[in-house]
Amino acid sequence: MKKVSFVLLLSVSLIALVGCGNKKSAEYRADLQDVASKLLDNSAKTEEILDQYATVWSYSIKSKGAIPVQEMSTLTGFEQDVIEEYFEINTAGNIPEDFSTNIHSLNTYYEGTGQLEEIKNTSDDIKNKITELNEPPTEYEKVYDEVLDMYNLSEEYIEMALNPNGSLQSFNEDKNQLSNDIVSKYKRIEVIMPSED
Repeated sequence: MKKVSFVLLLSVSLIALVGCGNKKSAEYRADLQDVASKLLDNSAKTEEILDQYATVWSYSIKSKGAIPVQEMSTLTGFEQDVIEEYFEINTAGNIPEDFSTNIHSLNTYYEGTGQLEEIKNTSDDIKNKITELNEPPTEYEKVYDEVLDMYNLSEEYIEMALNPNGSLQSFNEDKNQLSNDIVSKYKRIEVIMPSED
């Protein structure tokens, strides 16, 4: 009788452990998917800033002269008073065509409005979550590595928003390459993510 009870108890314990393992695995999967989605969202916000840098950079080079405030307002989609607050205005009331000054002004705008800080804070939260997930169940090890790669790519992307530099051509090439790499990583994560059982 004792032997039967022991076997029965052991069976129930094993079933409970497997159930726990599945629950833990499902939670890990959900957390990993959440991290990948947040990385993609944060990268999309970063991309908006990088695209704006590229637009102002290119326009400043092509303008071959001072840029009227109204023109910069139309180009960026910012209100005229925002342009006047963040961009350098010469004595004639125009913005100098110096792309470096204009990119710096745009960077100051994104700092001043807290958009760069928001992206950095989100990235810090993601980093903390990735650290919590650094002991993946065996079936999630490859996916975890891909998420880690995606995080590293997104950090490079964010660095471009914090410190835009180089030439317009190299900036655009790096921006486009990183954007493609981040999207490719996300798609790969979706493909290799173990299915829910």
